[in-house]
This record gives sequence, structure tokens and C-alpha cells, in this order.
Amino acid sequence: MATIAFVIACLGLAGEPTGPEFVDKAPQGVVVIAGAGEVPAVAVKEFVSAAKADKGHLVVISTNANPNPEEWKKLFGNAVASITVLGATDRSEAARKDFSEVIEKSTGAWLAGGTSEELAALYAGTPVAERLASLLGRGGALGGATGGILASTIITGGKENPETRPGLGLLPGIIVDTNFRPGTSEERLAKAAAQNSGYSGLGITDETAFIVRGREVQVLGKGSATWVSVHSGKTQFLTLPRGTRDDLVRLHRIGGNGPPIPRGRPLLDSGALMAVGGGGMGPDLAKRFIQLAGGDGANIVILPTAAPETSPTAQGEQAKKLLSKGGDARFQVLTSAKRQEVESPDYLTALEKANGVWFGGGRQWRFVDAYEGTRFQSALESVLKRGGVIGGSSAGATILGDYLCRGGPLGNTEIMVPGYDRGFAFLKGVGIDQHFSQRKRFGDMERFSKSHPEFIGVGIDEGTALIVTPRGAEALGPGKVHVYKGGKQLSAHASGDRFTLSP
Repeated sequence: MATIAFVIACLGLAGEPTGPEFVDKAPQGVVVIAGAGEVPAVAVKEFVSAAKADKGHLVVISTNANPNPEEWKKLFGNAVASITVLGATDRSEAARKDFSEVIEKSTGAWLAGGTSEELAALYAGTPVAERLASLLGRGGALGGATGGILASTIITGGKENPETRPGLGLLPGIIVDTNFRPGTSEERLAKAAAQNSGYSGLGITDETAFIVRGREVQVLGKGSATWVSVHSGKTQFLTLPRGTRDDLVRLHRIGGNGPPIPRGRPLLDSGALMAVGGGGMGPDLAKRFIQLAGGDGANIVILPTAAPETSPTAQGEQAKKLLSKGGDARFQVLTSAKRQEVESPDYLTALEKANGVWFGGGRQWRFVDAYEGTRFQSALESVLKRGGVIGGSSAGATILGDYLCRGGPLGNTEIMVPGYDRGFAFLKGVGIDQHFSQRKRFGDMERFSKSHPEFIGVGIDEGTALIVTPRGAEALGPGKVHVYKGGKQLSAHASGDRFTLSP
């Protein structure tokens, strides 16, 4: 990932939408939004590839279109199998259903010719916009020199005070300025975002393109993009240089919860936690988890949600097999990450009956996307309050902490990733890392605990567990539990050691 420069006006506060509400803002297909000036050739190439233009059918949508498809093919490097040009003369023509039927069979659509205002005046609210939405929903590609119109709102003018108008709404939750000038346009973009609650601002400089592929975003061309988040009246700017790759949901989330601040001390009033550092987990750990859940007959809910979408069921069964070595418990695997199902009576009832919950391995950001801010998360907290146990391994260990280490959707190499830096805080005031000695993560933990001295850093070796109850903490397993504070390692605890995490 390219370096991202943070220019912070001031940080946001808690209370803004997060979690699943942002996930829905990622498109199913590919969106290419170009700034003013010439569209970068590399961005056009990305569009052609995403639209499968060599085998599919492209549609060019304009206000003053040259009806000759061969002329438009030149823009796409003549790598287009077939192309149709649509240029309505007025809204009544654009409103005819037969005018845009060709979009239903296309693999990509390019908007060009005329200004964003002219395109919006012609096509917003017509079957053209509906069919473009359907094209994107089935994984197609949309873009153009006036691609800003694809967003929810476009900035059409103004200096300090923005002039805006609705776009086509195909990239929701974003206000786009395709005439962005660094050093002069920030205030205008911030004001436009602030006027629309829950929206983020995107400024794109000349001869630059902002590419959105599902959740992944990339900046291509000669310039840069600027992202602005406004939460609770507080504004934060991010400069995204050319070459940047990032995650759309992460960008939306930045600042929404404010800076990561400990939500309490690492003490439990009731229940128990078991955080395992990944790797192999011996039967002694499984036995201890089942004991903490009440022993034989306990109801255990397994959450394999952090696994890739293709494998949560398999991982859930694997966790079930592993934990069953610890005792004769009753297991239920809940694989869905969709909010509607996560908050369904069946899922909530499963937690109401649970004596223990197990978070599986994978990537911890998936837990955040699935559960954060839902009634399911509240039900998880109730498991602890009534004396149950919550545990997990690898990603499932990290999510138990207050600070979310290695939460970035693009990879697990960075220990601190703004936007995905808040865990579920079952263990407050702590940031948990795993695979610790095996992946030599000592330096990362030193950096984390130095950057965030208000948190306690805990690194857990593979096959080893940190167990926390109201009586304190202990280590169990062949490795160690490493405790950091203020950039320094305070202690390392072997199996059987009892200690306190509270400073």
C-alpha cells in the first residue's frame, strides 16, 4: 500500500455509523472516476479490462455524442468487440424505455461528452440510470471523463461555498469534486461533506482517476486524490497519492469512532476470556475452554466469520471438532456475516442460550463488518455478563481486545490501521497480537505500545492462551504471553503463571 499522508484538522467522536452500514456502500462492479483534463491511459485500460471489452459490449453515454462507434473505439485502444453510442437530445428521449435497452446486454458503460450537470439533467431518474445501476450490480464496469456523476452528489462550482447537485447515486455515500485543487479546494469539499450527514468527500486532481473495484480503491494518473471524513462536526483529510491502494470501507470508517481510547481497565466483573495465539491448539486448551463454559452439556456458539467467504462452513466444522476434544458440549456454528441474518431471532436466540462463544481465525476486520453496532454484538456482551466464556484463536483472539491490531482489509503486515483499529473490547484497555514469537512481531508491538501508551499490548505465542477471569490473568500452553507498555516489554509469562494486566 502506498504511504498515506494524514492531515488532521481534528478527530471525530463516537456515535457515527460504522460496521455493516458502510459495507453496503461498496459497489459490486468497477467504477472509474476521472478528474478534469485528459483521462489517464492507464485508467482507460483498467476500465476496458474490467468491462471485458474484447468479448463484451460497451455503451457510450453522452449529451452530444458522435454516433460513429468507430471513433469511440479509438478511445479504448480499439480493444472493443462492439459498441453502441447513446446521446439523448432531451429528457423525454432518455425516459423512453427502448432508448437504453442495450445497456441490459452490455458489460460496461462510459460517460463522456458534456458536463456532469448536463448529463445529470438528461439522465438522472430515467431508465438509463436504472439500467446503469443494474449493470454495476451484476459486476459490470462504469466510468468516464464525467464519472463524478456516478456518485451520490457532485460539486459543480463555488469557491469556499460549494455548489452541488445530485448525481446518479451509483457510488453512494460519496460527494465528488472532479475539479479539485490541493490547497484551495479542501474547505469547499469539507463543507459539502458536512452538509450531508454520513457522507465522505472525494476530490480528484487533473489527469487523475479514482478506481473502485468492489471494496478496493486505487489512484492512477499524474496527480492525487483527497478523501475527507466529517463526523460529529470534526473533519479529517487524507491525501491519497498516485499509486495508492486502499479499502473503500476503511476510508468511510476513518474518524467515525474517534481516536482509539481505552474503554476501561483490563478487568472482568464476570465471565471469562480465552485468547489463543493461533497455530495448533492442544486438547488442554479445549478442555479449559469447555470447563469455563460450564463443562459437559454447555452450549457453545462458533463464529467462523473471519474466514474467507468460501470457507466459513469448513472452518466452523474444524473448530467444532477441535473444541469437542475438551468435553461433551453442544455446538452451533453461525456462518452468516449479513446484517439481516446476524440480527435475526435465530441468531440472537443462539447467543441467549450460549454458555460460551468461540471466534475463529482469519481476518479480524470481517468480524467488525459483520457484527459491529448490531444487536448481535450486544448479545455477545451479555454472554460475559451472565458468567459465560468468550474465546478465540488468531483473528478470534485479537477481536477480543479494545484496540484492534492488524485490522487492515488489505493485509496483516501493519499492526496499526486507522479505520479498523477498534476491537470489541471484551478485554478493555488492551491490544492483542497473535502468532507472536513465531512471526517475530516484537518490534511491531514495541511500536504499537509506544504510539499508544494508554493501551497495554499483549502478544500471544502460537498454541498458547491468555485466560482472564475476575480473579486475574494466567497463561496456558507451550509458549508465552508477552506484556508491553509504553514501547517496552514488561514481562513474559509461561504456562501456569498468574499475573495482572491492570497497571
